[in-house]
Amino acid sequence: MRRRSIAATVTIVAAATAAALTGCAADSRGQEPGTSPRPTNEVRELTRAEQGKVEHAEERLIQQCMRRQGLDYRVVPRVDADTDRAFSYRLVRDDVAWARKHGYGERLRRAFFEEREREQAVSPGKALSSGKALSSAERERFATALQGPSDTPMLSVRLPAGGTVRSPNGGCTRTARDELYGDARAFFHADKIATNLSAVYMPRLMRDPRFTAALKAWSRCMRSETGRGYADPEAARADAQKSGDGLSDERAHAVEVGIAVAEAECARGITLHSTLVRLDGEYGAPVRERYAEEIADDRRMKLAALRRADRLEAGAGAR
Repeated sequence: MRRRSIAATVTIVAAATAAALTGCAADSRGQEPGTSPRPTNEVRELTRAEQGKVEHAEERLIQQCMRRQGLDYRVVPRVDADTDRAFSYRLVRDDVAWARKHGYGERLRRAFFEEREREQAVSPGKALSSGKALSSAERERFATALQGPSDTPMLSVRLPAGGTVRSPNGGCTRTARDELYGDARAFFHADKIATNLSAVYMPRLMRDPRFTAALKAWSRCMRSETGRGYADPEAARADAQKSGDGLSDERAHAVEVGIAVAEAECARGITLHSTLVRLDGEYGAPVRERYAEEIADDRRMKLAALRRADRLEAGAGAR
């Protein structure tokens, strides 16, 4: 059975599920599930699970707003932690146990898309879960309710490393974000700055002799473990996908797991990951200091949104 490549569509989900996936490299989300909770008065990053809860709350608020206008809006179910991780970009992967179970997450990503396709097949061309085909006029009404009329001004932020990111700022999307974050415009500005800082310094970091030396050592380790020469982790991941083409699912997964486990073991064994973490602190600290206000604003608004999401979830459970 030939495996369908999904590399071209990964970026679609990255944009939709957000935060760690926006920009050239994902900044960390801080505390992971299973660790001790931080004080509630600390201005901190959300965990990945908390961020997922906030994003789900935004979808539910949009749904409520759309229903008030007589329109049906389907909330995309939250994905589990492993699927979320499968869509997360990491320059260096060093979790051997996760790699041994999931490889690079190809099966998880494929399952995600197949589930979305099954949902679409149930009601193709329909108004989400309403069961009614949408005419051109109805589609326009739906889009206007969701994001505002076509002449609605877009939110726009110039990123620290260059380039501009834009987002609709009207309709139920704005209503939900204003309710969740307090000020959709202020949040968009702070969030896009705070979560796209690594692109400012990563090019210099990756030219640092300490990083290039660790990368060469990692490459030698990979050749020893797999018999193949990979210049960097990206090359290994690309080869894992290419090597699976034309194989059965089981065999392709075994190939993917073998390369992924070797990458993680080599990253730990020759300290590529720890070198990257150390250099990230060195190169990133001045950049984060320069944008300290945006980082603090982003964290405060996300923590406030988390509290609102908790209340929304508690209210839904009480009904």
